[in-house]
Amino acid sequence: MQMQLADEERARLEREVAYYRREYDEIGARLLRLQEEQSRVAREARRSKTVAKLVREAYRLIGADVEPHAIGRLILATIADTAVCDCAVFLRVEPARPDHFMVEHTLGAVKSSSMLLSAPPDFLFTSTSHSAAPQSASMTGLLEVPYVLWAYDQSHGRALLLGNRVESNIHRAFEAGDRELVEVALGVYIDVLMRKVAEAALRQAKLVAEQANTVRAQFLATLSHEFRSPLEAVIGFSELLMNQGGQTPSAEQRAEYVHQILDSGRRLLALVKDILDFSRFETLVPLLQVNWVPLVQLLQNAVRGLAAEAAARRVSLEVIQPPERWQIAVDYERFRQILSNLIGNALKFTAPAGAIVVAARIMDDAAVEISVADNGVGIAPQDLDRVLEPFIQLANLNGRRVSGAGLGLPIAKQLVEAHGGTLRIASIVGNGTTVTVSLPTGTARLPAPES
Repeated sequence: MQMQLADEERARLEREVAYYRREYDEIGARLLRLQEEQSRVAREARRSKTVAKLVREAYRLIGADVEPHAIGRLILATIADTAVCDCAVFLRVEPARPDHFMVEHTLGAVKSSSMLLSAPPDFLFTSTSHSAAPQSASMTGLLEVPYVLWAYDQSHGRALLLGNRVESNIHRAFEAGDRELVEVALGVYIDVLMRKVAEAALRQAKLVAEQANTVRAQFLATLSHEFRSPLEAVIGFSELLMNQGGQTPSAEQRAEYVHQILDSGRRLLALVKDILDFSRFETLVPLLQVNWVPLVQLLQNAVRGLAAEAAARRVSLEVIQPPERWQIAVDYERFRQILSNLIGNALKFTAPAGAIVVAARIMDDAAVEISVADNGVGIAPQDLDRVLEPFIQLANLNGRRVSGAGLGLPIAKQLVEAHGGTLRIASIVGNGTTVTVSLPTGTARLPAPES
């Protein structure tokens, strides 16, 4: 009887234990479901918060004075402030290599500055409960973390990669629902970046337009001044020749008037040629007809063309030349124009009894240096770059402006660069100026005697 009662009590206790175990399991399952639901809601709230903050940051950046290269760093900081990640990078595809991604901006440590990725997907994530795609190996290798979240915009060639080192709790795991977050972040970055790039281009275009307007105004002022003086001389002396003043000029006077008209006409023609040359070279590379030219002949002809003007100004004009057999590969007419412009410019700023020396030197590698040195007024350091700008005219010894459109040196510089050379200026105020033209290796040769 007692054993029967003991068995009944044991059975009752087992039923109670089984009941409480079922209740416990059900409570545990409900608690797990609540935790998962809470985690899902928390994830959605975090994603919504991140997206909202990204949108606010985008509006702030649009209105702020921020350079395009700083946009990526600011967007990554916004992502890290709300989304949970240990590291992140923005990447850009090289146009010539669609599988080569260059790192543009980083948050946290990054192993390399580039990543190779063939067939990049639009979206990818890795987690412990999700099988990794083949492309994820490159991403995890770049960040050196096992868990990554990736978005790629093929039309702009840019990508965003987030990474985590651990997946210790449900809030740090990546999942398919994070696609909206990473794609919105990438889209915000691209939109703001493109807007800032367009603003920078617009500012640059505005600056160029303002500079062009300044040059245009300066050009018109210079042109009107330079045209007016010779035109007034032509008209005035022509009226005297026509006997409009009631007096008949003598033969000597008529010859002088004709000489003044001819000189003014030549000045006008030279000015028009300079303007046409400069306007053509500004849009087109000068077309050169390069031939082997005797260097001595080129220097002598350039100096001979300005010898009369040098004599009239009482300025000594000397040539220091290499042996006569050396030849250089240049366009004869264009290079003579270079030398004429440099010598003519030196004459304008050299006082009577001054000296101009034209010298040529052949280097060991067959490069050539030709210099035009004067002992005139010199150029102030702050004006060395300005004299190579069009329509810039400096004062002479007396502080007066010299004649000309200020195009001699700019045209010479353009022609030298068309020959593959460089033009540089060295000057000391009161001690003169030296302009050196350097032509590249192989420009000179010493031909065989029979040639």
